Amino acid sequence: MGPPLLPSTSWVILSREVYACGDGDGGGGILLPEGADLALQLAAPPRVSKLAVSRRITPAKVNPFAKWKSFVIAIDPSAGLVLLLAPPPPGPGPGELRSFTDVDGKVHTYHVTTMPTQRYFVCDIAARTAYYLPDPEGCVFNNDLSIIAAPGGGGKYLVVEFKFIVGGDKATLLCFSSETGLWEKKPVNNPLPRWIWRCFDVGSYAGKLYWVDTAAGLLFCDPFVDEPHMEYVPLPRVELPPEHDEDCHGCDYCAERAFVSRRCVQLSDCKFRCVEMGSASDGATTMVSMHTLVDPGTKVWTLEYAVSFADIWASESYKAAGLPEKAPVLALVHPKNPDVVYFFVEDQLVGVDLRAKEVLEYETHKMTVPENARVFPYGLHPMVLPPALSAGLSKEGATSACDNQLDVGILDLSNVRILEFSSPAS
Repeated sequence: MGPPLLPSTSWVILSREVYACGDGDGGGGILLPEGADLALQLAAPPRVSKLAVSRRITPAKVNPFAKWKSFVIAIDPSAGLVLLLAPPPPGPGPGELRSFTDVDGKVHTYHVTTMPTQRYFVCDIAARTAYYLPDPEGCVFNNDLSIIAAPGGGGKYLVVEFKFIVGGDKATLLCFSSETGLWEKKPVNNPLPRWIWRCFDVGSYAGKLYWVDTAAGLLFCDPFVDEPHMEYVPLPRVELPPEHDEDCHGCDYCAERAFVSRRCVQLSDCKFRCVEMGSASDGATTMVSMHTLVDPGTKVWTLEYAVSFADIWASESYKAAGLPEKAPVLALVHPKNPDVVYFFVEDQLVGVDLRAKEVLEYETHKMTVPENARVFPYGLHPMVLPPALSAGLSKEGATSACDNQLDVGILDLSNVRILEFSSPAS
């Protein structure tokens, strides 16, 4: 058998949870360099890297009516740009005082206020800066914003939201340009007018933005052109799991409910990979399959492999890890090696080479379902590091948290468990 997968400094597993520095352990133990808006603590997979921000971004006290906590929405790894949401601070007052009289003549008073607007920031990881996006007047975000660096570099970018109305074949791209500092609207087509798009991942690829709906498919668009066109690629067709009621005929709601927790679409080795976990029923073991979109223009998915977890449980490496034979939960795909997929097995994040049917590495990491799980299940995102970050890191040990160029934190390689395939089962 081949050698174990070594810790890599070229990519990290980024927690979508954003840590706020300034109140003890609230920053996840990350020290913020003086004058910096943010810091990134890097850890070799399967450990999880953390992003910490200053109180300018996430205030110590937030508006009690805020819908979300701080979290990462989207990443453009080519430029080291991170788009995040942060709750607003408390409003200037309790709101308008109103009253009413009940049937017994008793007067009740209460306050009425408007729902707070969430705040969005674009973070430059290498520069350690964060830019606040101005609110577009009269528009409400759906938290499916994406970010893409402008062609030619120079630090310019677009932040884009896909806005649609169910039943309409026309939609809108709401675009913020770092060059102009303004929002603008661009008309675009809606490929599936009758579908309620729910995007569980967003990102950039080959100069285009993409949105992932795990029940419907992929949307692609070049937001820089004057007349953008939305392209649609359906995902591999699969049957709904047998636990659904007999009167369910593949409705949108049931498809979404069935697929969101057992399917993911991510980039790996510069191609889109669709990983799906079959439903374990009637005593059958969970099956995991991967399809590859070789060319988005053809819209054809090719099956790479289909593996039963019974074969993985029976492997020497799984036994050596001492992991329980329980159905795993899909976490993410290795962005450089599509054969390697990460799963949650109880409180362990486990990297598995599905083609070789071997466990490569594992680390304790409790699976959490954040309150914004409708947007991003389980809160992890694979992130390929831009050269400005990976060049300053070494596989052999930790880098200084006070590097005068990066100040991105510490590359932590300690206590990561790497399985030697030749080791006997314990």
